[in-house]
Amino acid sequence: MKIPILFGFITLVFLWFNLAVSISIMKYLKSRGREVSLFDSGFFIKGKIFRYLPLYKEVTLREKGKTGSLYYQFYLSFVLAMAFLLLGLFSLQA
Repeated sequence: MKIPILFGFITLVFLWFNLAVSISIMKYLKSRGREVSLFDSGFFIKGKIFRYLPLYKEVTLREKGKTGSLYYQFYLSFVLAMAFLLLGLFSLQA
């Protein structure tokens, strides 16, 4: 039963990292004068970050000539969190 707990812990680490990257993307866009917010009302997160990722990519491409590193960090941490979540769920069945 220790393996599912390990996978769950790793999933949580990647989710927290993903949240930190999302907040960094929001701060970056706000510093560039864009109107962005993760929260709709109160503490309800509505998945708006997926709307802002293309905007972040566009802004960083225009400013630096390449896509910002936070863009790739977001998707990498998201995919790894989902992968470890699935591994944890499958290890429960074993």
